[in-house]
Amino acid sequence: MPLKATERDVYEFFSKVGKVRDVRLIMDRNSRRSKGVGYIEFYDAMSVPMAIAISGQLLLGQPVMVKPSEAEKNLVQSNASGGGSGGLAGPYGAVDRKLYVGNLHFNMTEFQLKQVNVKLF
Repeated sequence: MPLKATERDVYEFFSKVGKVRDVRLIMDRNSRRSKGVGYIEFYDAMSVPMAIAISGQLLLGQPVMVKPSEAEKNLVQSNASGGGSGGLAGPYGAVDRKLYVGNLHFNMTEFQLKQVNVKLF
């Protein structure tokens, strides 16, 4: 995601594919500048695959990389192995869906990524 993109820019970009509930951009703790990554929360589960489909489109002149978050991959994997309740419930009851967006800055640590927990739906 472009470093100059604001939450409003991202909201408007992803509103093309579905109703956006929340946008969280990851900021550097010290400089308060964007790290070029964010999480988008949609009201409708069907918006997630449509958001993934627009990966590569330009936002502020730069292509945006969109893919499911690790939580989404884990949910799909647990449901495929029969670990879910009918395939509709995550480990905490309701289905948790997360979406990863952006290109990570080389200074981003795994600890900083784990601090982000934005629920989709």
